[in-house]
Amino acid sequence: MSLKNNRNKIIYCFLIVVLIITPLAFLSSGFFNSPSEKVLPGVKVMGISLAELTRSEGINKLAELEKNLRSSRVMLHYQNENWPLLLSEVGLDLDEESIMDAALSAGRSGSLFQQWQDRKRFKQSGSSIIPVIGFDEEKLEQRVKELTKGVTVEPINANFSISGNDNVTVVPAKDGTGVDQEKLKNDIATVLIENKKLEVELALVAISPARSTSMVESMGVNGLLAAYSTRFDPNKVSRTYNIRVAAKAFDEQIILPGHEVAFNTVVGPRSSEAGYKNAPVIVNNEIVDGLGGGVCQVSTTLYNCVLLAGLEIVERYNHSLPVGYIPIGRDATVVYDNLDFKFRNSTDNCIFIKSFVTGGTIGFKFYGNTAHKRDVKVNTWVTQEIEPEVVYENDPNLPMDEQVVKQGGAKGFRVSAERIISRNGVEEKRERLPSSEYRPVTKVIAVGTLEQDLPQISPSTLPPPEDWSNVSTTGNKLPIGEQESGNIGSQPAGDNNGR
Repeated sequence: MSLKNNRNKIIYCFLIVVLIITPLAFLSSGFFNSPSEKVLPGVKVMGISLAELTRSEGINKLAELEKNLRSSRVMLHYQNENWPLLLSEVGLDLDEESIMDAALSAGRSGSLFQQWQDRKRFKQSGSSIIPVIGFDEEKLEQRVKELTKGVTVEPINANFSISGNDNVTVVPAKDGTGVDQEKLKNDIATVLIENKKLEVELALVAISPARSTSMVESMGVNGLLAAYSTRFDPNKVSRTYNIRVAAKAFDEQIILPGHEVAFNTVVGPRSSEAGYKNAPVIVNNEIVDGLGGGVCQVSTTLYNCVLLAGLEIVERYNHSLPVGYIPIGRDATVVYDNLDFKFRNSTDNCIFIKSFVTGGTIGFKFYGNTAHKRDVKVNTWVTQEIEPEVVYENDPNLPMDEQVVKQGGAKGFRVSAERIISRNGVEEKRERLPSSEYRPVTKVIAVGTLEQDLPQISPSTLPPPEDWSNVSTTGNKLPIGEQESGNIGSQPAGDNNGR
């Protein structure tokens, strides 16, 4: 009995020792170290060891890896065609942060026994972190399209076709053929991660157009709602060019019901990079050269077409001066990032816009559901004339008191406008339109301040002494050569100043 008790005591003591030693062994192995310290031995990514690296050290090492990957070329294959794809051109991105999160956590999750097993396995065979590799999807798609344009076909959206007499028909959509982008991204990432030969076989898929035939047929566009055009001088080459560029931006635009259209958003910045040229523009009541001169004639023509189509005007501004190509009060000026022209498709159907620039004419046509077509009349009238200010400026280059008009003044105007909408001769709606105020142009008159010296008479022009008796004198005046007042005969010297 005592032997059995002794054996039980020995077993009991052994278990106590095991229970004490085992946690100590785990503690001494660093199991409870913070994952923010260093990566455990044996942890790798794409064959690169991250062992014993801190987070910042690991990110630096991964940045070098990313740099090397970006300089790589993957050969794309399709049937008998081959194209090299440089990964730096498609925005390859290695997610260093997520890789280091996984590397620092490796061998530090699960039970203590699980962590012990993981670390043992790391030392024997290593542990590979699967990296997250991304791409700039737009750049990848665009570059692959450029490379494979011989075997891929762009889809064609359904659209409207307008005949010469404004009849509307629907042009059916066509499917395209393109590269399966998702598969391509996965395949490139796989050959990089698995360190395989950098070759990928492309898979082609059908690409549906953004606008299907049924979609366009459901838009309800069946005829002309309104048209308006203005004239310009086609001999002004730069201005004509700017008009063409801005008008083209609106050609074949489809405006959804209730959608608001902003001129500046559609046309974009008027810059040399966008193709605009210098031409006359109105700035602070003066006509000066500026980029995009002529664009305001496009916005003005569009404004009047919107008015005649009966659509809602959201925002509109007039020029500081009346313009010659439109009746007063019906212009619409625009300045990028400052003044805009906005309107809304207030019908229940889509609006299809056609623009045209031919010869010296810029015009717009709006097509929609002819059930919304109305007779529209636009009236404008001057409510006040504002007389210009007259300013006099001294001019030292003009003779004393002489006046020259440097800038001809012009009256300013306040103008009201209205739109009358009728159907079959019956007025349905009469509404006030945005009013206009054109500032007067100051009249500037230059006034001379130049004082001119009297003409000097040279002694060589005087009669010889023997002829002095023939010189007419008055009173007791001395001979001319000795006069103090400078009079010649009875003519006052002051009348000889050339006025």
